[in-house]
Amino acid sequence: MNELRLYGTVGSSFWDEEYFTARQVREQLDGMSGPLTVRINSGGGIATEGQAIYTALRAYEGEVQVVIEGVAASAASLIAMAGDSITMTLGAIMMIHDPASWWVEGRGTEDDHLHAAQGLGVIAKAYAGIYAKRAGITVEDARAIMKAETYFDGPAAVEAGFATSAEDDGEALEPAAFDYRIYGHAPETLLAAAGALPRQRPVSSVVAMMAGAAMPTAKGGKTMAKPKVTAVTAAEEDNPDAGEEAQAAAENETEAEAAEDDQDGGGGDAGEADEDAAEPLSADAVAILHICARKGVPTERALDMIERGLTCAQATAELQGASTQMAIKNRAPRATIQRDERATRRSGMTDALVAQMQGKREVTGPAAAYMGMSIIEMAAASVGHRGAIRSWGEKEQVLMQAMHTTRDFPAIFENALNKQLQEKYQLAAPTYRQISRKRNFKDFRPMPLVRTGDFPTLKPISEAGEIKWGTFGEGREQALISSYGVGVTISRQMMINDELGAIDEVLSNYGMTVALFEERTFYAFALAAVMADGNTIFHASHGNLASGGAASAINTAAVSAGRAAMRKQKSIDGNTLNIVPNILLVGPDKETEAEMFVAQITPTATTDVNPFSGRLTPVVTAEISGNAWYLLSSANPCWIHGYLEGAEAPRLRTDEPFGRQGFSMTLEHDFGLGAADYRGGYKNNGA
Repeated sequence: MNELRLYGTVGSSFWDEEYFTARQVREQLDGMSGPLTVRINSGGGIATEGQAIYTALRAYEGEVQVVIEGVAASAASLIAMAGDSITMTLGAIMMIHDPASWWVEGRGTEDDHLHAAQGLGVIAKAYAGIYAKRAGITVEDARAIMKAETYFDGPAAVEAGFATSAEDDGEALEPAAFDYRIYGHAPETLLAAAGALPRQRPVSSVVAMMAGAAMPTAKGGKTMAKPKVTAVTAAEEDNPDAGEEAQAAAENETEAEAAEDDQDGGGGDAGEADEDAAEPLSADAVAILHICARKGVPTERALDMIERGLTCAQATAELQGASTQMAIKNRAPRATIQRDERATRRSGMTDALVAQMQGKREVTGPAAAYMGMSIIEMAAASVGHRGAIRSWGEKEQVLMQAMHTTRDFPAIFENALNKQLQEKYQLAAPTYRQISRKRNFKDFRPMPLVRTGDFPTLKPISEAGEIKWGTFGEGREQALISSYGVGVTISRQMMINDELGAIDEVLSNYGMTVALFEERTFYAFALAAVMADGNTIFHASHGNLASGGAASAINTAAVSAGRAAMRKQKSIDGNTLNIVPNILLVGPDKETEAEMFVAQITPTATTDVNPFSGRLTPVVTAEISGNAWYLLSSANPCWIHGYLEGAEAPRLRTDEPFGRQGFSMTLEHDFGLGAADYRGGYKNNGA
């Protein structure tokens, strides 16, 4: 089983508490496969780190199950949105809010605050988009929830759409150690967790860092010369008490220096106090200290790089070339991955089933151990069955036991089927993909389309340097996506008889069936699509239908008329678009005529020259009946097609683990299309 535990603060440690980083998460995910459980108990942290971890989990190929234990606040709640499923355990809390900062770089001028506000706005908008997508709400609604600093228990999170399930039994986990006082409306259960922190950094600096700003260098009006960063040396590893004594001595020394500074500041000559005060750290110096702290590099080395005048980029390059690494005491990242024999077995069985369906004889990796096993033998191994399996009844009994939802085998078999189905689907080559542009949908809402010529053209600049403003055409065309599905059954006879070849044939047929379904759905819509102006896509008012509905064979004169019509198409602003066709779309009745027309031959006379030879590519589909033919431009497609983002192929899902008549599943697919523009095409009814 793959499990990733994200306990502690996101991105950094502010009070010597546990923490985890985006880099640690990416390193743990590298090379993983199969289902993944992510357990979160975090009070939040650095906003950009949270977004980076969310992106890493969304990019993971396997199923991600998020379990919130204790608390997922601020950046941690955003990380949770990456789950295919999100479970709130008993007593868990989720908090969603706007990023904030109590401190800005610079002198605090109006421009400084405006710059900080702009940065917060970018982060807030990015977060709101993710929350909105998960809950199926608008970005504006998500921002309202964020601005209110909203806390959810399990049932409330499910109702709001930010979680998929809530547990009502088990043992509640204590919230992660975190200073929840930095939030405006934290409940008492979270505020109590702040009391266990060993020390606390100024709240203003913590909030600033979470919003992406550098840590302030001033404390109590005084400049901090050296931040407290303690590294573990070899001697400290042998004698932990010595390290603690050294750290205590350093803290006492720092406190003594601060008291001395306060005393100097309270009396004496102001000029002398200024001379004794430490110089403010530069932005590069602060960045170097922060990078070294996170990488476990001793403070002495960070100060050496600062004294040598290195920039942040130069220090980073030097650190990347270093061969030694030091661990920060009491601040080890807690992003951990657990692998066991069960995960290896699941991966190996899945790949072995796919290889057997494909007729492969040799494989490498974990699959090699299972290539000699039948379906029944793999099922028996997954449930720990011992002994021979001889009769039909014994085989069925083992299979039924393995197909129980609490076992591994349903997921193993389903993963194998999905891999093979997707491969068969990808082998299909429906023709609509040659004439339509792919554009995936982020959700199930209608997607507005921008048409050819909607952008204003360049205009001359006057001698006075005045730039004229153009108008952006308001496109009203939209694309829609729909979900489709059908029940699929693999018979118990196939399973027990180990007929993987027959199962592969079923999947192959379904892969081709889905592609054929897309082809039929596309052409049924595309060739008769109604545009926003109320006219069909090929209409006399659009200038893309042969004059008077004339019907002509595919010849030089008719094709020339179509090409001329496409070149003369104008944008919304009245500019000629000069669109050139490169596709000749026909049905079976015109296939030979189209091939003959575009064939490259050597003419014996000038009058025999075909100017379209080699310039047009014939595309033939059985979804066109009769003699109609079309000129199209792949650079300016009339249509778009797409899938739901992250689901670009049909997928099988287990419906009933083991039904009366076999292994029952549902075949599901999300497919969308729309008419984007009429200018990139021309129709002739043919003769």
